[in-house]
Amino acid sequence: MTLPFLQFDRVSKNFNGNSANTLVSFEVQQGSFHGIVGENGAGKSTIMKILYGVHSPDSGTILLNGISTQFNNPNQAIRAGIGMVHQHFKLVPTLSVWENIILGHEPTSLFIPKTNLLATIQQLQNDFGFSLDLEEKVETLPVGQQQQVEILKLLFRKARILILDEPTAVLTPQESEVLLNRLLQLKKQQKTIILITHKLREILEFTDTVTIMRQGKVVATESTASLDEHKLATLMMGRDRQVPVTSQRSFEPQTAVLEVSSLSTKSRKGLQLRNLSLNVAAGEIVGIAGIEGQGQEELVQVLTQLKSFSGHIKMLGEDLLNFTAYQNRQRGFGVIPPDRQKNGLILPFTNEYNLILGHHWEKPFQGLGCLSFPHIRQFAQDQLKHFDVRPCHPDLSTATLSGGNQQKIIIAREASDRVRFLLACHPSRGVDIGAMEFFHEHFRKLRAEGAGILLISSDLDELRTLSDRILVIRNGAFIAEKAASNWTLPDLGLCMTGTES
Repeated sequence: MTLPFLQFDRVSKNFNGNSANTLVSFEVQQGSFHGIVGENGAGKSTIMKILYGVHSPDSGTILLNGISTQFNNPNQAIRAGIGMVHQHFKLVPTLSVWENIILGHEPTSLFIPKTNLLATIQQLQNDFGFSLDLEEKVETLPVGQQQQVEILKLLFRKARILILDEPTAVLTPQESEVLLNRLLQLKKQQKTIILITHKLREILEFTDTVTIMRQGKVVATESTASLDEHKLATLMMGRDRQVPVTSQRSFEPQTAVLEVSSLSTKSRKGLQLRNLSLNVAAGEIVGIAGIEGQGQEELVQVLTQLKSFSGHIKMLGEDLLNFTAYQNRQRGFGVIPPDRQKNGLILPFTNEYNLILGHHWEKPFQGLGCLSFPHIRQFAQDQLKHFDVRPCHPDLSTATLSGGNQQKIIIAREASDRVRFLLACHPSRGVDIGAMEFFHEHFRKLRAEGAGILLISSDLDELRTLSDRILVIRNGAFIAEKAASNWTLPDLGLCMTGTES
């Protein structure tokens, strides 16, 4: 009898009394493309981090080629041929792209042969269709290009087991297709690919087998060929998917909550916005589509008053610069930032404090200059329950939550009923299909109640599902605009990449 290449045998892990993995058992065959799916907080990333040496199991065994294996740190896992691209990047912002790629894997010679290393990394870029400036500082790169750096790190280390946690979350459909097909080529070279994703189509199209997890446990490991999207979603959620009920508008969009005209920016280095004009009306969702790094980040920085500009911006009927960023929040401006950990949360804070962040001076959270802890606790408990944050503990550090549950904290805080204009950047990135459906219905409810939403997303299905209009941004300028119903997915993707006919 042939032993499994990789086997998890009753592996369990607890954090502060909360079970992340419970008796997890499944097998991965050598040279296979193996998927792992589950709702946010199901334990997918945790079990892979145990394999990669980030966490130690409380009990259970991992066997590699039939030999019990436990790595005390990622360096040991890398030396054993295991590489992992994390959902939240592990990069040094002040180092260049090539320096991040070789970090921890530097040559042992007295001098680093930069020329040879650059040639090797450039060949990897050519093979995988990337086009990064290897001398560029990582801190200047948009999120999508930082993801590419992480993938190149894994390829540079020549891992034989490649673990990828949501690798296509920031890629266009065309880029995702290229990446996943390249992974198939690696599989043909007997590399073992483990893919964690919430995109069920990727699982069904590219993987051989899939392990489904729910609440820290494995509920099934199935041949992908035996599943369809409905069966897979049902196994993942433990229930049938709900058919979304679209909230009806009580009025047609009229009053503008955002008016942008002739907006431009200047930069000594990097992308500049060029003569952007854009309106978002109350009761309207306007989507912006574009490959990462085409001006979305600069637009967010301008609207959140982190970047100077020329032109005119009115928010909620008043000139943007007449108010501080804090004052605009009090007037009803909500922001779901593109990087939840960097810009949306203070990770060491508890869930209840992150839920009131930026609103802690408001009633009922404070009185006579002091925080009202009972009101904060009750508010947090209500929001955590309503948004199904797991674990549902107000006093738990937000750093211990999965990425999707951290995103729920931000949306609960920023997309409240009092919001009048919502800047939503990749709101469903890294969240499961159940949470995505909930978010979408929540946004429709806000629209029906008169809020205006500017939606920036790399998920084209999300843009077409939610938006009334979609604009495409490329090289710092809007180059196309249509009603969402008039865009097809192929046309939208081709327009984003500049390859439309």
